[in-house]
Amino acid sequence: MQSDTATVLEKKLSLLESNTFVSPELLALVSRVVRRQAEAQAEAQVSVPERGLLPPAEENLQGRPLLPRADFPVDRGQAGRLFEEFLALFEELAGNLGAAAQTVRQAIQAGELNLDAAFAALLAGDDAPFLAFAERTPDAPLTLHFLAQAALTPGVTAAAAQLAAHLDPDTTRMHGHCPVCGSLPLITTLTGKEGARQATCSFCRTAYRIRRLACPFCDHAEPKGTRAFSVKEIPGYRVEVCDSCKSYIKTTDFRELDLPSVPVLDDLESLPLDILAQDQGFKRPTLSAWGF
Repeated sequence: MQSDTATVLEKKLSLLESNTFVSPELLALVSRVVRRQAEAQAEAQVSVPERGLLPPAEENLQGRPLLPRADFPVDRGQAGRLFEEFLALFEELAGNLGAAAQTVRQAIQAGELNLDAAFAALLAGDDAPFLAFAERTPDAPLTLHFLAQAALTPGVTAAAAQLAAHLDPDTTRMHGHCPVCGSLPLITTLTGKEGARQATCSFCRTAYRIRRLACPFCDHAEPKGTRAFSVKEIPGYRVEVCDSCKSYIKTTDFRELDLPSVPVLDDLESLPLDILAQDQGFKRPTLSAWGF
């Protein structure tokens, strides 16, 4: 399974090299980060509560997550090492990202930035510390958030995989949030002959099935008020918008295109659709996988 996943990842990264919407510098950075995360996920030392300590299946189906994100186990040693690795990658860059990385480094050395506190805030979904630090890196405001998220993600996804083993992947959830951690979806994809709609969690990266025609953010399920649009330059992608909550989410449909799908990289490849949706007045309730 790990071999298959690695093959798909490399195919996706190879295809992204021809993407004119993503700068070569950004793609090089993302490639190094995502490859390292894949290695680190297999190395993460995390353990989750036994099934009997988790919410019963009936409550989970009603919307209660198996384990709230604030309670997720953390491989603190690994997260710290990865933060340092990724910070060093940023410091190699010229321009705004490199300068922002230097500011992060200086804040750590001066004792003004506590990584444990940053990790705890991210787990709790508390944006306040990151917004405050963003004032120090206005030209690359999401740098600290990205570094903390990138460092925690391997351990989080390893824990989520253990938890998701208790779920039936074919069960359609009547709500849009993640059944494992309760976070909102990052992106959705259509799979199988019937076009089942699968969401990918923005926090723990769990894939779970949701209703085809309902808004994953406000649960609006009436045909009127929900619609989709695409652009021919990015085949296999579309944006689904909700007039009820003015939100949007991107959807991939590669069933007839025989293209590899890696949700966090699909999100990057379809960046122009974010711009198009936002230009039409819609918002994205979650940060992109590569928010900077």
